[in-house]
Amino acid sequence: MIERRDRRPSWWLIGILLIVVLFVLLPIYWLVVATTKNDTTLFGNNPFVPNTVGNVGSNFSALFTTQGGIFGRWLVNSVIYAGVTALLTTYLSAITGVAISKFRFHGRRLLIAVIIGSFMVPNTVLIVPLFILEHGLHLTNTYEGVILPLIVFPFGVYFMSVYSADAVPDTLLEAARVDGARIVRVVHQITLPLVVPGMVTLFLIAFIGVWNNYFLPLVLIGSSRLYPLTVGLEIWLSTINSPGVGRTLYLQVITGSFVSILPMLILFPVLQKYIARGLTLGAVVGE
Repeated sequence: MIERRDRRPSWWLIGILLIVVLFVLLPIYWLVVATTKNDTTLFGNNPFVPNTVGNVGSNFSALFTTQGGIFGRWLVNSVIYAGVTALLTTYLSAITGVAISKFRFHGRRLLIAVIIGSFMVPNTVLIVPLFILEHGLHLTNTYEGVILPLIVFPFGVYFMSVYSADAVPDTLLEAARVDGARIVRVVHQITLPLVVPGMVTLFLIAFIGVWNNYFLPLVLIGSSRLYPLTVGLEIWLSTINSPGVGRTLYLQVITGSFVSILPMLILFPVLQKYIARGLTLGAVVGE
């Protein structure tokens, strides 16, 4: 008879997990609570106790009317930067990753070496050359100037190459070649549908990365009308500690920060079930 293992919970491990959960969720909870306060109660003695739900409406109203409602423009900019970049990054990384893992061509090994080698190059090192290049091409202060550098995502290519290596059967590609299917049709109609779970995962990673990107837009964008949320909120935050700038924007910065994390709180749970469903598809015998 096989003895059962002791399945009693490890209390020290549970304690560590609870500390990690509190470390992650406590700032989010404080941010939600802070949106229910006003200028008077924001610095009260009970920072984790909600004040009045009615303050939420006035805080959001102030957020979208301050400085001519520029926060709304920043929000739209972030959606454009993150959405367009994530879509293009996912598509280009998917077709490149499939090509690397499933096709043999001249320069393949060199391409793999360049992709892996690029992991060791810090992004900050490329900022100055990138700014000089885009300034010469008149791409600074444009949406394209921010989007184009970000769609080149070496990690995404590597991730999709590893994923497609197991997700796409070689026999299926050989059958398509025997039937005379062209390479473009093979990639788009056969291989890409098989790697959709990986593409959804990569889309989420790319979207979050671009949404939270601060340094690149700060360097390439000089017009406040083109700022994303990260840069715009930082500009507002810098005015808090600057004397002689008039009324402080504590609540606008706090409410704006809450709005900036909403896409992450919505996207991840929604896409997570599709990712899990796709990754476990076929794990059960007979599927």
